[in-house]
Amino acid sequence: MEYLTPSIFRKILDTISYIYYHSARDEEWDLFRFKDVLDSFSEGQFVNKTWAVEELNKLVTDEYDECWIIGGWHGLFSHLFAESGFKKKIVNIDLDPICNVIGQQLKVHENIRFKNDDGIDIFHKFNYDNKIVVCTACEHIDQDELEFMIRQKKPGMLMCLQSNNYYDVNSHINCSDTLEDFIASLPLKQILYSGEKNYKNKYDRFMVIGK
Repeated sequence: MEYLTPSIFRKILDTISYIYYHSARDEEWDLFRFKDVLDSFSEGQFVNKTWAVEELNKLVTDEYDECWIIGGWHGLFSHLFAESGFKKKIVNIDLDPICNVIGQQLKVHENIRFKNDDGIDIFHKFNYDNKIVVCTACEHIDQDELEFMIRQKKPGMLMCLQSNNYYDVNSHINCSDTLEDFIASLPLKQILYSGEKNYKNKYDRFMVIGK
């Protein structure tokens, strides 16, 4: 499926111009943000998040009234999920306030919201049965924190989680060797989907959807 429409490409170009404008006036807007935006819309990110959207859509029913994304970066998953037809509220959470500003600039769909916060810390605020929670960056989250969050979740909450075995990135503090290892690390009571994809013989991406 092709979800990156001409409108989002126009938004990406406009956002790069926006970053350049602010970099000349505010030291917090370093020009590395150019690469950060391009990396967040890279082929690998697109493949992983499109995969998540397509598998999640097979399981989403009308009972779910919101989707919250933990560590949502600039909102690629949010955009793809909205583009695929999810019309209810989507909340993209990221610790980096500038990521949220950039995400707002990139936004095409009005049902997407951006929130500057730690998704693990505020999990209690959206811990309800009728919520979808997505984290496609579990490799960046401490294992004890990830387990604690999953053990606290309401039984009906639908979770979509991804990790990988790409140990070469310093911020990847919680990789898994195999899909089986990733599944074993998640205290979900019901696994509805699990799978893996190899990306250009560089690493394997793992995904689990469950309750």
